[in-house]
Amino acid sequence: MYTKAMFGIELKDRVAKKQHIEKIGEWAYFMYLEHIEEISDSGFDDILLMLTTMELGPQFAFTYEELNQIADDLIVGKNVQL
Repeated sequence: MYTKAMFGIELKDRVAKKQHIEKIGEWAYFMYLEHIEEISDSGFDDILLMLTTMELGPQFAFTYEELNQIADDLIVGKNVQL
């Protein structure tokens, strides 16, 4: 089962490497499609979908600091407010 913590760790790694924001959005979309049947938490589902919009352009982008905070919250199991 793919968990929020697993996603958070991977997101944190991509942020640490300063991967382009649009690429992180594309990756989030891929992870959503790859694991849709495993995701039982609608809040996690919402987070993935919100992050996928980053691939649409800078007006939808989160900063690296925001993404890092999202990752930290997911890792420890906190509810993420977007």
